[in-house]
Amino acid sequence: MDVYWEQFKTPFLCFAGFSGVGKTTLLERLIKRFAEEDMRVGYYKHDAHRFSIDKEGKDTARATQAGAGIIAINDPRHFAIVADNAFKKRSITHALEQCDCILIEGYKQSPFDKIVFLDPEGKLPIPSETPGIKAVVHQGIIGEGLPDVPRFHRDEIEPIYQFARDHFRRCASELFGAVFVGGESKRMGKPKFSLTYDGISGTEKAVKLLSKFCNKVFLSSRADLDMGSLTKISNVERVNDEHIQLGPVGGLATLMGQFPDKAWMITACDMPFLKEDDFETILQKRDPLRYGTCYVQKGSFGYEPMCAIYEPKFIVPLFEAMSRRELSLSRIIEALPFKKLKIDEADRSKFMNINTTEDYEKRNKRIILYQKKEPS
Repeated sequence: MDVYWEQFKTPFLCFAGFSGVGKTTLLERLIKRFAEEDMRVGYYKHDAHRFSIDKEGKDTARATQAGAGIIAINDPRHFAIVADNAFKKRSITHALEQCDCILIEGYKQSPFDKIVFLDPEGKLPIPSETPGIKAVVHQGIIGEGLPDVPRFHRDEIEPIYQFARDHFRRCASELFGAVFVGGESKRMGKPKFSLTYDGISGTEKAVKLLSKFCNKVFLSSRADLDMGSLTKISNVERVNDEHIQLGPVGGLATLMGQFPDKAWMITACDMPFLKEDDFETILQKRDPLRYGTCYVQKGSFGYEPMCAIYEPKFIVPLFEAMSRRELSLSRIIEALPFKKLKIDEADRSKFMNINTTEDYEKRNKRIILYQKKEPS
């Protein structure tokens, strides 16, 4: 059994049963259905027998026989990789985790979540107490002693699709929140975490907003940042960056490294125009099967990385980006399948940062003018 599947951050379902019961035909139809909903679905075939994709005498077969560990071949439309077991875990994980969900054909003896196909007599191919059985698929005959799970005829594609889709979405990770406070504030000339807006610091304001949607909230900070001037905020913990001088990328990498099974809703202490409904919208529109959910201002440009949700599998491209010194969250997002929410033109100013003393003074003047316009 390939136990590394237990560490996958992309949800998957196994479709298990004896040969000839219609697994491949059903999976083919399900893949088409997922594709219609613009979902990137991965397919993995677990073959109990040995397979070969090379013919004797071909160049790739000769390289394999000579001892090459990884063989890659491509043409203008396709590419393929053949590797021995030493490279299997890394290759499969890196490839399939880029999908939104994964359909696996096989693994009937595994403890993984599975939909099991009954044989033509309506019997299970495995003991009914086998862990992970979530549903059964039959051919019209249902035998005795089956587990108490949903049952589908193998031609009921839409109900099976809805069951699988809902199963994947129920796999959404617990949501933690983080307010980023560790910037050097060179343009402001003083720490931005303690600046007040309407009598409350931007840090505390952001913590209160995230606390409405997240089970726990943290402050992401440089280790050398003295936050003694900040009023004590209850129910929040500080996490110091382990990746020095990498900005928000390093802060997010620290959080995801310490809590690798959590999703993160993040914001910054210097974005005082954001409101509760901005975070509520991003939570309601959250797609836990993508790498994350974020706002975008114009087309594929103007990603807003500091009012966003990052799913657990974002940790892989995040650390890969750090290794090549890519320190822009926006550029990392641009290269990945994110759920993107359009920012209306009238709302663009809500995503402004307060970076200078002039910004801060203008912001407070706007508040005073707004309050004067309100009816008494």
